[in-house]
Amino acid sequence: MSKQFANIHDAFFKQVLSDPSLAGTFLSEHLPPDVADLLDPASPEPVPGSFVDEELRQHHSDLLFRVRLKAGPDAFAYVLMEHKSSPDPGARLQLLRYVVRMLVHWYDQNKQQLPLPLVLPLLAHQGPEGWTLSCEFADLFGSVPEPLRPYLPSFRHALVDLPLIDDRALSAEARLRAFLKALKYSRRPELPDCIDLVLAEAPGLEEKDLLVILTYLDRGSIALDSKVMHEALQRLVPDRKERIMGWLTQPYYDKGKAEGRAEGRAEGEARGEAKILARLLEIRFGAIPAALHQRIFAADVASIETWVERAFEAPDLQSVFDSN
Repeated sequence: MSKQFANIHDAFFKQVLSDPSLAGTFLSEHLPPDVADLLDPASPEPVPGSFVDEELRQHHSDLLFRVRLKAGPDAFAYVLMEHKSSPDPGARLQLLRYVVRMLVHWYDQNKQQLPLPLVLPLLAHQGPEGWTLSCEFADLFGSVPEPLRPYLPSFRHALVDLPLIDDRALSAEARLRAFLKALKYSRRPELPDCIDLVLAEAPGLEEKDLLVILTYLDRGSIALDSKVMHEALQRLVPDRKERIMGWLTQPYYDKGKAEGRAEGRAEGEARGEAKILARLLEIRFGAIPAALHQRIFAADVASIETWVERAFEAPDLQSVFDSN
């Protein structure tokens, strides 16, 4: 998968679970029931930072939450999203490295205090194939004589295998279900044929959430004609279709796509991406100041793609362009 498409999956996943309420629902619904029963109903607290190696960020996204337990000390829930197109046997090794890195960081920050905090590792798999691998780290060693097994590093991770979860079981909350369904289907070749299924929650969603989902689907690795989404919204939310999808049917959007993706020319690509970003920012924040408008259209493709990723979750217009 190209870095561009990986960044889009990463930004969307992080935006969905950056909402503490959605994150709490996600954990309570997808951790093993006996583990979820230990969690306090309070929403988890997002912890800033990433423990994924820079060179692997096109394959992994990670989020860390501090969670309260009904009894005992607080714990951490570490969620790793696997973006690869097929299950990776090495994911358990990478997950162990990230958890150890997080614990070492905590140990240093807390002046070598013991005991270490509990960590609940959860691997979320986007697909499109189902996860067929073991969740036990010790299985990576193959056949091991029984006397040696106690000396092996051993842990297991929880698994959220989106491709194999029935749509209705993704979440009891319609908003979270809509986001997870977009993640589930965005990598599937049949996405255009099942767009009504993917957007089934559209009538009950706020327009800002629908725009986030549609922008994510449109910029993903599976080609999705704007006409397909336009017709789907005509069937699902005809009264809001023009407001939600008007920008996708604008002539400049199709022109930008043609210049930027089909022809592949750097100048055309930058201009097409700039038009998409400008329209997305207008939808989220209203009119764009002239100086920012000029900055967008003078930027290179890499900068614009970075701003598009931030535009999904930025609290205000300036945050999109903040280098920090």
